[in-house]
Parts: sequence; structure tokens; C-alpha cells
Amino acid sequence: MKKILIVVPDGVGVRNYLYSKFVNHLLADNNEIIICHKLTKGAIEEIRKHKPELNKFIEIPNFTEGLKARVLRESLAYARLLQNKKILNNKTIVKFWSPNKKGFKKRVLYFIAEILGAILSKSNKLIKFGDKLFDEEISKSDVIAKNIFEKHKPDVVLNLHQRAPITSPIFSCAKKMQIKTATVIYSWDNIPKARLIFRYDYYFVWSELMKQELELLYKEIKSSQIKITGTPQFEFYSIESYSKDKKSFFKTYGLNPLKKTICFSGNDVTTSPYETAYLEDVCEEVSKIEEENRPQIIFRRCPVDKSSRFDEVINKYKEILFCIDPDWRIDKDLENSFSSIYPAYNDIKLLVNTVYHSDAIINLGSTMAHDAAVLNKPCLYLNYNPVNNVSWNVEDIYNFQHFKTLKDIEAVGWVNNKDEIRKKVILSLLEPNKVGKDRKKWLKRIVLEPLENNSNNIVKAIKECM
Repeated sequence: MKKILIVVPDGVGVRNYLYSKFVNHLLADNNEIIICHKLTKGAIEEIRKHKPELNKFIEIPNFTEGLKARVLRESLAYARLLQNKKILNNKTIVKFWSPNKKGFKKRVLYFIAEILGAILSKSNKLIKFGDKLFDEEISKSDVIAKNIFEKHKPDVVLNLHQRAPITSPIFSCAKKMQIKTATVIYSWDNIPKARLIFRYDYYFVWSELMKQELELLYKEIKSSQIKITGTPQFEFYSIESYSKDKKSFFKTYGLNPLKKTICFSGNDVTTSPYETAYLEDVCEEVSKIEEENRPQIIFRRCPVDKSSRFDEVINKYKEILFCIDPDWRIDKDLENSFSSIYPAYNDIKLLVNTVYHSDAIINLGSTMAHDAAVLNKPCLYLNYNPVNNVSWNVEDIYNFQHFKTLKDIEAVGWVNNKDEIRKKVILSLLEPNKVGKDRKKWLKRIVLEPLENNSNNIVKAIKECM
């Protein structure tokens, strides 16, 4: 029996990995799983309730990153963003540098990080030297994780999110003790963002494209270290037990099962500060469609967006707009962030049925386009500025590197101004194959197929690591 230490730094990896078939395949392969986490009490209770086979939980040791380590980490991130901008010939890469500069100390910290990062970006040797200094600094604190390895003696350590600084001492300690380490690259847009904090023995990526991107931007990572496994996040659509008949699902939320339905899937406020304006535009234009053909709209907001910013629009268009909020929870008195928020198991069913029973999806560049493609449904991408603002422009969104995967194909329908909404919505409902006809081709570029095998692919990759 092999022991797998799975590091879960926050709630975002819970649904895709701990709720998926991934853990079942891992256990079926005669492995023992230990969850090393920074989750809330409520999250642990939810996981235990629905995945009782996961019964060993230990906390990630409290770790306060020192000033030198923090400056080095931020400097290296900025340096890589500057390098990635040149390598990929894409100026939007530096848009991912959006540090929180509230307070004098943080302004000074990021001022230093930007100067040092600019210097480090001049050569790969300098970045490599910076990485070495950062590793040395983290190694001073890795003793806090030593007890985990002495007590549990894992054969491999897997990180479910590559960005979290709190996990650094764990992987530094594992490296010293010559225990194999691996990380999943959590999302399809993560690699150019330069937040790969630690260097692992193995990297699990969604596709051949992501492998090429990792090799291009991280020269120190060898091709043999990168495993194309896909991601488990789309496997839920192939599991019959999650789907509910349309009539009963719609009845729960007051929807009419006889009407066509579109789903507006929301973004967080940082990605889309004018999401309210987009939602209102869609509602206004849909309301102009003659009543007998007028679709109803499901609004699924971003899981971490618990704000009241949509309330006015929801109340104004309550005849056609129906909210099916993600079932993501925050333990009382904790801040609204990815570190404290977690998905309830029920959200799998909510998402699956929302997409399954919608005839089309509409949003601003959301990954939900892939969810729609899994079920061969059209997606419309909003591609105009609802408000003129010099600090935010929709062109930047679609110039992000991950949207380069749309080159030469028609994977989504483009809504280039407000006046096109009505026409494009009607087309997507009446002739769905004319909107984003290459959606399946795009999905194949993004993630390894068949999708239902991806959990098992990761288990096989872990086995190869040991």
C-alpha cells in the first residue's frame, strides 16, 4: 500500500478532485489518502459527509512568510510576467500583475518587487538565481512540516493548487527528505500567470498545449516531468446520478420547462467590474423578444461573488430572470475569499443541471463555454465595453493568452455590441449548430479526451511518480 499526501490549500480544489472519481480511483488502486488542508470546519464536515472514505485529515502547519521570502516571491512573479510578455508577444500578460497595494508597507513591498523583478527578468540565469534564493529562504521554515513526514511517511505529495505560498514549507521539506512531489495545474489559464511557486518533480496538465506552454515558459522543467492527464472537472456531466429531469429541476426554481432557456454565467468583480451592466443588457434585449418566443434566463453568479451588486437588475427583470446561485459556503465570520469559501457537494448537481437544461450559455469569456461544449451547447461571448473606462477594456480579456486557443476556429458566438444580443440569442436557440460550430474542436484543444478518463489518468500519473 502506498501513501498519498494530498495538499488542499483552499476550497477551490475540493469539487474537482475530492468530490470527483479521482479519490475513488486512487483508493481502488490500493492507496492510502491523507488530506493535508487549510479548509474550514464546515468544509471538512461536508467532505466527510459525502466522501466518508476520506477519513484522514491533517492541517497544513501555520506558516508566516518572512519579508525576504515575500519580496523574492513577488519579484520572481513579476520577472516571469515580464519575460512571458516577451516570449509570447502578448502585452496583456502583465495585466496579471495586480497586487493589493493598500497600506504603506504593501506599497513599499511591491515597489521593491517591481524594481527587483525588472532586474531579474533580464535573463534566465538571474531568475534561476532568484529561485535558488527563495528556496533557501523557505527551507529555513520547512521544519514546521517535518512532523507530517515523520508521522505519516507518504510516498508522494500532490498539490491541488500550484499558487498557494502556504504550501511551500511542505514541499521544501519533502524535497529534503527525497519524497516525490507533484502538482496539478489547476486551470487552463494558469501557466502564463507566473504563480508556479515551487518546483516539483512532476506536473499534471490538461493538454498537449499546456505542456508546450509549460516547457516554453519554464525552461528548467524537463518534458519528462510533465504528464498530460486532463482534469476531472468535466467528468460530472457523464454521471447519470447527477442529472435531474427538467420538469422537477425547473419547478424548484420557478422556471417554465416548456420555454427555451439561456444561462448567464457570471464572473468575479475583478475580472468583470461591469458584470451588472452586461446582465442588464442581456435582460433588456431578451425582454424585447416577442413573448411566445422569449426565452427565460438562468443567472448563475461566480461562486465567490456573494455581493448585492446584481439585486437591482434581478428585481427589475424578475419575470424572465431566475437565480440559481452556486452552493458555495462561507463559515460564519470568515472573509469572502477562496481561502474561506468552499463548494457544497450539492453544487455539482446544480451546475450539471443548469448547463444540461439550458439551451445556450452567455457570458464574458468564462470557462463555462467548455461546460457547454461538453454537452454540445452553444456559448455566446460578450465582446463590447458596456461602460467606457480607461482602466478596463474588454479587448484585454480576449487578448489573454488562453484565448489564443480560439485561433482559426469558430468555437463561440461573438456579441460585439448590445444591439446584437437579441439576434445572437435567437440564432443560438433556433439554430444552435450555427453558433460556435467548432466548440467540440476547441474543447479537444483545451483538455485531454475522453473526459471521463481524466481522474484515472491522474491516478496513473501518480503511480508513475513513485
